[in-house]
Amino acid sequence: MGENPAIRRFRIGALTLLTSTALLGGALAPSGHAVPGQPEPRPLADFYGQNIDWKKCGPDMADDMEAAGGIPPEYVDRIECGTVDVPKIYMVPDRGTYTLHMIRLKATGPGDRLGALVLNFGGPGGSGIEGLSTMADRFDRLNARYDLVAHDPRGVGKSTPVRCGKPSDQEEDLQEEHATPRTSEEARQLARAQRMANARCGKKAGDLIPWVGTVDSARDLDVLRSALDEDKLNYLGFSYGTKLGANYMHKFPKRSGRMVLDGVVDPLDDPREMALSNARAFQVALDNFTADCVKRKTCPLGDDDEEAQKELRELFEDLDGASLPTLWGDLDQPTFVNAIKNLLYSKQEGWPLLRQSLTQLAEGNGGLLVRLGGGGGASVRAQSEDEDAGDADDGMSDDAYSAINCRDTSKRYGPEDFDKAVDDFKKITPIFAQLSAAQLLNCTGWPIAGDNNSRFVDAPGAPKALLVSTVADPATPYKGGPDMAKALDNGSVVLTYEGNGHAAYIQPNNCVHQSVENYFFDGKLPQRNTTCK
Repeated sequence: MGENPAIRRFRIGALTLLTSTALLGGALAPSGHAVPGQPEPRPLADFYGQNIDWKKCGPDMADDMEAAGGIPPEYVDRIECGTVDVPKIYMVPDRGTYTLHMIRLKATGPGDRLGALVLNFGGPGGSGIEGLSTMADRFDRLNARYDLVAHDPRGVGKSTPVRCGKPSDQEEDLQEEHATPRTSEEARQLARAQRMANARCGKKAGDLIPWVGTVDSARDLDVLRSALDEDKLNYLGFSYGTKLGANYMHKFPKRSGRMVLDGVVDPLDDPREMALSNARAFQVALDNFTADCVKRKTCPLGDDDEEAQKELRELFEDLDGASLPTLWGDLDQPTFVNAIKNLLYSKQEGWPLLRQSLTQLAEGNGGLLVRLGGGGGASVRAQSEDEDAGDADDGMSDDAYSAINCRDTSKRYGPEDFDKAVDDFKKITPIFAQLSAAQLLNCTGWPIAGDNNSRFVDAPGAPKALLVSTVADPATPYKGGPDMAKALDNGSVVLTYEGNGHAAYIQPNNCVHQSVENYFFDGKLPQRNTTCK
């Protein structure tokens, strides 16, 4: 997709990652490192006895990352690739393996090297390889003292990706027509489409989807820690990466090192509560955008905040059952809402693009909104023409997203649950209500049962972590930080960022940067109740 590199870089900066094709991973040789006094069970000893054979990634790497949005050229020659094997089923480790692909940027100095720092950029379904490659320059200060390592988790990207195949025309039409259900009948039609999609996923990826949940990925992190020759895991996780990191702390408290969780997923919320909370947070972010916009002479919504919000609602309502043709496809209501959501992830990069998009829309051109909203139509699983390609060209994989989320919950909702929820959602946000409530149907008809084990993250034996929460984070509401601290039950410290955007460390705030870096470099946590402005 020929997307403007600046737009792609924004989306990656917002943790909406894009992908590439195959990397050249290194082979594995015996060695490895487990924590003294904590021997591994014999069946897992071979996995914990690996050592990563790092190699130059080769010329394809630069081409792939350029296609994904532009890897900073000074990092191309520094990036190394490697692999590590993990058991498909930890309880039966001789039943096959998955190969996890990863990249590394070795510590540059100045200062003594402190070890390896593993990063996860969120999702679920986001490629760590693409996240680190395209955002490497945002972590230069950490890279001075740490080797930066990021991998594609099981089921994602290069690491045995979940691929559900191409939807039928009927399924795709139903998804596009009913992505924001307005009636009970439309909710039933969307649930029907989702059952078709999920049955297809079971048929195409049924051997993989039982084993891609967060709990298994957390165990993979410990194999990776050992292969990196680290006694303890030092970790920086964003968004969904906070859930993964918390699961690691729960499972391996004595092997947890310096852990920073930024843009914290709330472990106390079930899927309905999470969808409602997210809808509320996106509305707050949109209100903040309009309040900022009307102060600018170039604001396409006028100079009155109340009128600006009314104008946005009218634009949304004008697309109810209608669409605006553009060169990039039709701008329909779901695409309009998705574009706004994507652009609220970053105040610095997203808000200017939203103003520009709305200015063009006022002139009758919705093309930029279509491109930023995921293209014409609202199919949740738009695939390539190759039925087996799945999401190979999209590093924020919808297939992996569904597989991981549905594995991580026992909840299964139907259209009647949408009917009950949507009125509550509309009281909070007229624009985001239908699309947010429709998320409840994502696991309708999912072919395997899920469980709630990933919500149990108590880790009283783990060292205190640094939890960073942004007051106006649109994707992971602020309360996720305090709730995570409560759930971990280990004295973890919440750092508050009074700002906008998803995840604080990637925002231009020196207070947040210094707090995170002081912790990683010196183990010094900020005082409780510290606020960065």
